[in-house]
Amino acid sequence: MTNMQNLIERIRIKINDTASFEFQDNELLSYIHEGLSMLEILLLSNKVQFNITYLSTASSICPVPEDMLEIYKIISNKNEIPLKDITAETYGYYILNNNIILPCPNAEIYYIKEFERYNLNDDINLPHIYIEYLYNNAVIKALSRLEFNMEQEKSELMQLSSLIIKTTLHRNGVYQMKRYNGYSL
Repeated sequence: MTNMQNLIERIRIKINDTASFEFQDNELLSYIHEGLSMLEILLLSNKVQFNITYLSTASSICPVPEDMLEIYKIISNKNEIPLKDITAETYGYYILNNNIILPCPNAEIYYIKEFERYNLNDDINLPHIYIEYLYNNAVIKALSRLEFNMEQEKSELMQLSSLIIKTTLHRNGVYQMKRYNGYSL
């Protein structure tokens, strides 16, 4: 398992800053967190389901969880509750003032949870290909601040993005992902 300090050391080697002359750890950590946000957007925009969790509510008003990216589905009495159509007076849930407003109490809210944001000494609990995505994204951010040409790094990040989506959308592509550049998950 990779930890955040190992990932930052790999980034430092690639950007030729092993003495921490140009970049503080916190700046590189912010690039990694930005990469996590981009990875979430990449997966969500391609309708990939990941990190689904749920909460139960006895009320018809539930605060939006801080770690929620998107509602996956809401179930009440074994029936799925749809998103309310604003233009019509239809039955359904909606979000107002950072609260999920439900048409009835006692519901289970399934939602897509954001990836954990890591600290410097944390282990990274993600598939290896996602860690490679974070690595490449951080390298690109660091090199762009130094105004280097990063065509190779950008190309590799695009290949990783494509591979992540292909694999997550088509489960039979797992073997291909495991063989990516000799890395294994």
